[in-house]
Amino acid sequence: LRDYAMILLMLTGGLRTVEVVRANIEDLTISGNNEILRVQGKGEEEKTSFVKIPQQVGEAIREYLKCVEVKEGMPLFAGLATNMINQRMSTRNVRRIVKNRMRGAGFDSKRLTAHSLRHTAVTLALLGNVSLQEAKDFARHKDINTTLIYSHNLEMEGSKASQIIADFILKKGACR
Repeated sequence: LRDYAMILLMLTGGLRTVEVVRANIEDLTISGNNEILRVQGKGEEEKTSFVKIPQQVGEAIREYLKCVEVKEGMPLFAGLATNMINQRMSTRNVRRIVKNRMRGAGFDSKRLTAHSLRHTAVTLALLGNVSLQEAKDFARHKDINTTLIYSHNLEMEGSKASQIIADFILKKGACR
């Protein structure tokens, strides 16, 4: 339940492993009509950002938390090993858990990592036609040029330039 809730949150919220590790149970809160998780981003001293939690993800987190003895200041996703019960996991632990779950699901590639979940989240947001500014804010990028990398990669995948060039130069009689 913990791994499922954690991976679902990372995938739908574009969380970095460090943001997962820094999250405490009390960082889950309600803002207006939305359930949110306050996050302390990369290079931040405080929890200045938040991630909106979709209903299904909130349900998965609550299911996991039913199995945990909840205490104030406790990490949202704590260790389960005998020597780590209710202790904060390291980013290395989170990466290992995600990698093992990916392998278990049949996705065994050196290129697939916990950070791949973040890439997937931002890419899917852009494919879902959110604006570049919305994608930047969603990913909590400081510089929009970082977000542009995702957009550029999507544009390159959809580009017909290579095929147009091949069709032109490989026409019967062309360049011969």
